[in-house]
Amino acid sequence: MGKKIHIVFSESTEGTFKYAISTKKFINGDKIIALYDNLSHGTISELINFDYRSDWIKEHSESDHYRFIPVEHYKKNYDKFYKDISEIEDGDYIYLWQGNCDKEICGMLYTLSLLKDKAINISIINVSETITENREDTIVNIIMNSALEIFPEKIETYFRLARKLDKNKYIELLSQWKDILSENSLLRSSVNGKMKNVEEDYFDKDILKFTDKQYKKAARVAMNVIVHSEPRITDDLVFYRIKKLVQSEKLGFKGNFGIIPEMEICLTEKGFNYLGSFEKAIDFWKARQRKRRLEKIIGRLNLNLKPM
Repeated sequence: MGKKIHIVFSESTEGTFKYAISTKKFINGDKIIALYDNLSHGTISELINFDYRSDWIKEHSESDHYRFIPVEHYKKNYDKFYKDISEIEDGDYIYLWQGNCDKEICGMLYTLSLLKDKAINISIINVSETITENREDTIVNIIMNSALEIFPEKIETYFRLARKLDKNKYIELLSQWKDILSENSLLRSSVNGKMKNVEEDYFDKDILKFTDKQYKKAARVAMNVIVHSEPRITDDLVFYRIKKLVQSEKLGFKGNFGIIPEMEICLTEKGFNYLGSFEKAIDFWKARQRKRRLEKIIGRLNLNLKPM
């Protein structure tokens, strides 16, 4: 009987799954394979030759000492990833874990392209499918955006969502990846359920709509964007675009430029005018400002009504 192999797309998720398997309580498996890199962003035309990818990783990781990850760490992971993939044998059972998360979807598509000539059983586990839990006699619907969000004790529950990949779906997914490679964009995202190349400023409006005209911590803005993004995007992309928005004068900044925890940002008039070209985004921004003003008024009223 073939081995049961789980494939995930971040270092943190790998740690969760290794723990879950090692305890022999939460899920069964013979091996975990993990790809750490975020393939939704940056150059991907020659992934097998890491040199083509390493320059991008250096520029967008090593330039920020807060998030510093040496390029050698990624190279070591790629070497192990390709070795692990090459050792998959005919008859093995492969489980690809992904949610509504650009990083995981791109990682899954790339992995499928590497597995296409192997006679193996492949299932995809989409953790963004709705599951229900009974909590204190109340039925709660739960939707995860990423496999990264799953606690070890919940992995078995999501494992039940595994769907075997049929031939037609496999061909469709391989076609998506082929189209992405041929267009050679710098950013990819899930649009209407299909991974596509998009303009590099695709998420700029989502950053601007969470930014006030008064200075706020850049890290706080970034967290709002990440938590509310759909599909889920990663902090490295948001941090990168914040820096680009500052350089294009759509955002003002104070502090240490490029080091997100040491920056404060605000929406400039140029940024506000740009945001105004996106009807839903500017309506969201205005509604958010009205809500914040109302909360301040209510807070002052409550303070004045307190007994002396």
